[in-house]
Amino acid sequence: MTNTLELCQAILHLGSEEEVDLHAEKELRRHYFEYNAAQKKALAGTTYMVNGREYDSLLDAIHQEENLENAGIRFIKPDLAENWDFNTPARMLLLMGEGMGCLERFSYDSFRLNKWDKSQPIQRDNVMIRGFLTRFYYPQSIISESEDPLAAPKRLYIPRLVKIEDLWQHIRSTGMVPFEMRFCAYTKTARYTYDINMINNTMLKDFRGGQAPLRNLAQRKIIDYLNFDMVLASTDMKDIVKKAFINLFESEYATAGDIAHSMHITNQMAGNALNAIVTRGLAKKQGSPPREIFSIDSDALAQKAEKLEKA
Repeated sequence: MTNTLELCQAILHLGSEEEVDLHAEKELRRHYFEYNAAQKKALAGTTYMVNGREYDSLLDAIHQEENLENAGIRFIKPDLAENWDFNTPARMLLLMGEGMGCLERFSYDSFRLNKWDKSQPIQRDNVMIRGFLTRFYYPQSIISESEDPLAAPKRLYIPRLVKIEDLWQHIRSTGMVPFEMRFCAYTKTARYTYDINMINNTMLKDFRGGQAPLRNLAQRKIIDYLNFDMVLASTDMKDIVKKAFINLFESEYATAGDIAHSMHITNQMAGNALNAIVTRGLAKKQGSPPREIFSIDSDALAQKAEKLEKA
């Protein structure tokens, strides 16, 4: 199978027959074309090896392979002319089982004229690998959707930062169709992320690439990144709030002006996004307008991450 829409439909039919009717198939097509229409810059292509078999499409692998034992993502044809400031160039991310694996990455320094240091050998790191879906369609029949027409829309699925093996099983058991997935690779001191467009089989550029860097960059521990990723995966936020949340986490503190300048938005939009993060209890605010200073509440992140892990 090479047609990605057909692959998505095939995965949809792995789920419960009660939830896969004409309405669900129609909604899948709508979500599929909406995601495809969004312009997202790719930095590299991807191919895959799953359980010892080569695949050009991860969707095809999900459809074909009942269980995930081991896997590899190979990054091919990188765009060397693009901005990689917030992405880590890599040759391969290997999952060897039980959530553990290896990352093979290249040296890259955004402050050098020759940013790609081709003379340096490939760096290999033993990593813990986790992931979560960032774009997907969860099947719902017309009967299920019509149970209470006056009720607010339900979150049929709350993404979790989990082992890829567990996410694989959940996708197949529910017929949930993934469009985009974030892979997180953790060493003892660092965290690397890779956003994979599963429709076009590409690695996506971080939204911050080419933006003005923030001041007051924070030095985070690996446990902080784990807590943050757990909360980021599961918390329902508007896109602009999520981007401000990511930027704020990378800083010791920031003003609305700092975030606005970095994200190319107005001060009011940045302030609204930051206040939304404070309202969720994930950040603290000091001072009064227009001199408010915002910072991530690390203790609150840890507490929420612990609750999510136990849920």
